Amino acid sequence: MELPTALISLLLALLQPTPIIAESLPSNNASLLWGPYRSNLYFGIRPRAPENLLLGLMWGKQGAKEQQLRHDCSQNDGMAGYGWTTYDARRGGSQVIHDAENMVDIFTDFAKPYEEKNAGNWGFRVRGKPRVDTTSVLKTSVVFYVGTESNTSCPKCYLRATVEEQGRGDDISIESVNIQLNHPRLGKAMLRIPKPKVFGSEEMAEERPRNPGDIFVKSFNATDDELWQAKSLFIRATKDRPGQTISIEPGLGNFQMVQIVFTGEFEFDVLYSSDSAAQDFTSSDFDKESKIVNESFHEQFRSVFSPRRPFTNLSTFAEHMTSNLFGGLSHFYGKSKVDDSHDPAFNESVPHFWQKVEEAQRRSKPKMKGPYELFTHVPSRPFFPRGFLWDEGFHLLAVIEWDVDLAMEVVRSWLALMDDDGWIAREQILGAESRSKVPEQFHVQYPHIANPPTLFWVVEKFAKMLSGDLHYSGHASVFLTQPETGRELLKELHSLLKRHYQWFKRTQSGDVEAHSVHDTSIEGYRWRGRTPEYAFASGLDDYPRAEPPDISELHVDALCWVGLMASVLVTLSHQLDSGPFSEKQVYESHYQDVAHNLELLHWSESEYTYCDARIWEGAHTLCCPKGYVSLFPFMTGFIGPEHPHLNATLNIIRDPHHLWSPHGIRSLGFESTRYGQGDNYWRSPIWININYLIVKQLLDLAQQPGPEQARCKYMYRDLRENLVNTVYKSWVDTGFAWEQYNPSSGHGQRTQHFTGWTALIVLIMAMPDLYAEETEESKEFGNRISGLLEQARQKSSWSTISSCVTLFLLVVLFLTRRRTAKMLRGFGGYLKS
Repeated sequence: MELPTALISLLLALLQPTPIIAESLPSNNASLLWGPYRSNLYFGIRPRAPENLLLGLMWGKQGAKEQQLRHDCSQNDGMAGYGWTTYDARRGGSQVIHDAENMVDIFTDFAKPYEEKNAGNWGFRVRGKPRVDTTSVLKTSVVFYVGTESNTSCPKCYLRATVEEQGRGDDISIESVNIQLNHPRLGKAMLRIPKPKVFGSEEMAEERPRNPGDIFVKSFNATDDELWQAKSLFIRATKDRPGQTISIEPGLGNFQMVQIVFTGEFEFDVLYSSDSAAQDFTSSDFDKESKIVNESFHEQFRSVFSPRRPFTNLSTFAEHMTSNLFGGLSHFYGKSKVDDSHDPAFNESVPHFWQKVEEAQRRSKPKMKGPYELFTHVPSRPFFPRGFLWDEGFHLLAVIEWDVDLAMEVVRSWLALMDDDGWIAREQILGAESRSKVPEQFHVQYPHIANPPTLFWVVEKFAKMLSGDLHYSGHASVFLTQPETGRELLKELHSLLKRHYQWFKRTQSGDVEAHSVHDTSIEGYRWRGRTPEYAFASGLDDYPRAEPPDISELHVDALCWVGLMASVLVTLSHQLDSGPFSEKQVYESHYQDVAHNLELLHWSESEYTYCDARIWEGAHTLCCPKGYVSLFPFMTGFIGPEHPHLNATLNIIRDPHHLWSPHGIRSLGFESTRYGQGDNYWRSPIWININYLIVKQLLDLAQQPGPEQARCKYMYRDLRENLVNTVYKSWVDTGFAWEQYNPSSGHGQRTQHFTGWTALIVLIMAMPDLYAEETEESKEFGNRISGLLEQARQKSSWSTISSCVTLFLLVVLFLTRRRTAKMLRGFGGYLKS
């Protein structure tokens, strides 16, 4: 009975025409055109356009070693913290960079007024302030640059610098700089750097640098491969130059560099005025717009993400986390390295398959495919400045609450990368700049390797917002205010998600029949790309699996992801109600089969947990290290309030000998023999994305009647508080959010400035305090009782005893209200039958 259902589903995906991703909304084209989309830099701007136009900022102590010249974000720069304090992708925001080694704090403010369909203007302001521990007069060299593709690659690209001078003879100095540009997508524009400001000891601003000759402008030509290597170009341009300053040679060239040497505190603007805008952008305009940017951010934050008790005093922390997630929004364009040979070894169908795969990889000749374009948030600006498929789904769970149209723009960008089979590369390393950040052995992407399909969550959330089932209080949305436009988008996404679903089921399928377990369906899966000790495709890298890897493996998390995809497709099919016959029934059948096999293939009666499976010595055998994998049926919603295994699952979560710690839920049970062993990446540390799924599920169960409702409420409260305290304390201590947290100390560790899915802590802070709500409810109930009793005493001659008995009964009724309601529902069902 299973095979026809699978065939029907496959036909649904193949026969329905796949629409081409439509053009972006005009509002998205305009308000999202420009931004600090070079998030791998401390401050780098580019437009969402294939033809390169790259702008950036560098600084360092004048005369210091080149290692102190700041450009790319780096964990080795010894920063005392940096990041956005406010940021909205449509408006701009403010960033602070505490550069301890260079003894200066750098502040960058970016603002872009919205002009409907026009490309519009934008500008940024850079301020530098010597740190309090600075002991001598500080001279800081700041470099702004803009580069575009060469005339060979882009005949219509054009850059020319001119300067405005003041003085005569030897006293001539550059007062301001103008850079004219032309771009095939952006048209004509002017970049202007007005007179900088420096601040004396009397806090009085001078409208020019102290000494003549402090501004230097150099125009030259660079190759396309050199455009993103501005730091190297600057070092080359200042080699053997007096004072490490560039020569003054303004003019025509595809690379323009402006260096300003400041003494003490300073400030300067860079203002972009498009010919298509209504008027030029001035410093006065920037003042007004920057104020609006910050005020609107705070206002919208209070509306969307305001922390709830007991975290109402942590709004500044929550705003920082939110801003740095949003500030990781990046635009990439370039070619990707892909092995599309489809070597038979990649089927992983023979014993010791990983050895055959390794041999195939050695003899393969990967191709550069593309170029491709991607609009995405990055997990970490200094260490992971590129797109990761399963990370982005988590990122967008927060973004969609703030700006649903932006979230959908990012989803569409990702799904546009899907090939005809339904594959999306799990890691997007587009272009030479991105490849420079990745070890060479990880450059090549393989079309048989999957990744957790977290984007399905985001599309489901969008569908619920569109139907009105989910409240939305973020940016004004075209998709939600024009339902037909939203519905058309949903149709496009639905078709693409079905294609990816079928690809996943086909390429990651497991051999269920080999396990000879009675009454199972064909729903069973294993991650391809397995090697001893690793399953990178799962997203959980070194989490313990069966060793050695085996072709008979069935991975419980992979099965749960298929079930989750089927569940989302049920929702979308129901909402769209499309097709010649009911797609909803097909996907409902898939979901039920997954739920059925979770129990038959993956539940261990001896370990009281869900486990991976394999064939060992001819028999179906379970591999049961308790940890995140064990919790996937719980996290993906298969374990409801009445589920027979809910109690056992809660036991594992809450037991300090297994997963519970004062700082969050560990990735692997404390009593596991592999706890903390090897790379110890997913073998003990606390990860916020997984903890978010756990705390969210606890909240859902705490709000539904069931035998474990009260327990879920206690666990929800404790875990929520533990997680927020862990991330907040580490942020206060170090100035950063971190990739993971130590289960013993709670300290942040591994990658610094990991404001991707760690920023989900903001959603956790915005979750309700159930105990506070119950306290308010109890107070209201008590007041009501007092009022009723007072009325009764006034209208009748009740005795004190009667009043006390009545009060007692009312209190008992309140305390048992949920149990009583459940009993009455059951009694009503009995009467109906």
